[in-house]
Amino acid sequence: MPRTRSSEETRRGEIVDAALRLILKNGFHNTTLDQVAVQAKVSKGLVSYYFPKKDELFLAVLQLMIERLRGDLESAYRADLPARERLRLNFRNLFDNGKRTRQYYTVVIDFLSQALRERAVQGYTEVIYDTTLTYVEWTITDGIRSGEFRQVDAASMAAVLVAMMEGLVLQWLFGRDPISLEEAYALCERFADDFLMDPACLEASAS
Repeated sequence: MPRTRSSEETRRGEIVDAALRLILKNGFHNTTLDQVAVQAKVSKGLVSYYFPKKDELFLAVLQLMIERLRGDLESAYRADLPARERLRLNFRNLFDNGKRTRQYYTVVIDFLSQALRERAVQGYTEVIYDTTLTYVEWTITDGIRSGEFRQVDAASMAAVLVAMMEGLVLQWLFGRDPISLEEAYALCERFADDFLMDPACLEASAS
């Protein structure tokens, strides 16, 4: 049976959720514990009880994002589908919901600016990248073992594919003539088919 959350865990989670909403709206630097207390509808003292320092609260926000990211990646990886389709699930998670993608990268970019100076933040951002790379590499490895993908270096191909996915998102966010998320999805799909798929498997899937 799943473990029931205690009232303290629930309150703590509500405070973290409130902090995330405020960071999305105002940014990391412009969010205060007072604002978080108002957003969560609790006293500032209660916020300080769970998070004595502001940095501790914002690291908890990063942890929440990592948990959500890992859940999405785990769900795609465990799906009862060929490796090609599981990669596509990762593309859809990133490119199918513009609002969600914009929110995620708004927070990540905000925290990345801190990572160069704050070792604790750097550790969390490393986990974000390592988690994404790991699941994509596992999927590629599965495809190689099943004969669906060519014999490639799975770690190197995962690094290239993740870099492509994130680079396209940044172009969508900041480009003067931005690429659409639909175009970004199609480019990733084409790249994976061209550089990963065994030609015989690709022909079979198209027929």
